[in-house]
Order: sequence, then C-alpha cells, then structure tokens
Amino acid sequence: MSESKPSNSLTPGQHALLESALLQRQQSLEHELQTQLGAQGRVEHAREQLLQDADGEHAHATDREVDLARSDQTLEALRQVNEALQRLRQPDYGLCIACGDTIAFDRLRHSPEVLRCISCQEQLEKSQHSGASAHSL
Repeated sequence: MSESKPSNSLTPGQHALLESALLQRQQSLEHELQTQLGAQGRVEHAREQLLQDADGEHAHATDREVDLARSDQTLEALRQVNEALQRLRQPDYGLCIACGDTIAFDRLRHSPEVLRCISCQEQLEKSQHSGASAHSL
C-alpha cells in the first residue's frame, strides 16, 4: 500500500468561513490601498510631495517614504490574500508547504493566508534569525 499525503480536512462550513474572511480582508485591503493612494495615484502623490516648499523638504521626504512603505505593505498583504483565495480552491489548501501536515484550523481561521504549520514556521523563523545573526558578525 502506498503512503498518501494527508488531505485537507476542512468541512464545507470551515471552507466557507475562510473564504468569507479572505474576501472581506481582500475588500478591506483594496479600500485601504485606494485611500492611501487617493484619487491621484502614487506617481501624482509623489510629484506633489516633491513640488512642496523646500523648507520642510526633509519632513516631506520622510512622509513620502512612509507613505510608499505603507502602500507597499498593503500591496504585499493583498497579494498574499489573493494567492490564498486561489489556494483555497485547491484540494491541498490547509496543508503545510514544508512538511505536508494539516495546518490547524484555528491557525487558518486567524490567518487564512499562512503556508506553514506552526512548527515549520517556527523552524523557518529560527533559521532566518540565526542566518541574520551570522551575517551581522
């Protein structure tokens, strides 16, 4: 008998709950992005910031950097949500991409876009942290 990978054990109700949460998060992030960029868009906003008085140039540059970083974070979160919505349609949604085990429903409910079980996520973070420490020496 061949070994089979664990299958997604989500009930239809759990699946619907996660899909609803992801769609709400997607809508919220899209609204947030529109608010951040305003009707002008990112390029026009940056141009306006550059044209303002030179007196507050440093403050404006800092504000501009913060605005751009915030919109980049929102775009990244939106990308993760969109990818999670695509994965949700696949039979292996809810399985850890590292070990193949089922990700706990409570973890998925809290963050439906996660890719790893807690154990594998902790190992990844630990290895990234120790790698960063080695580079800083």
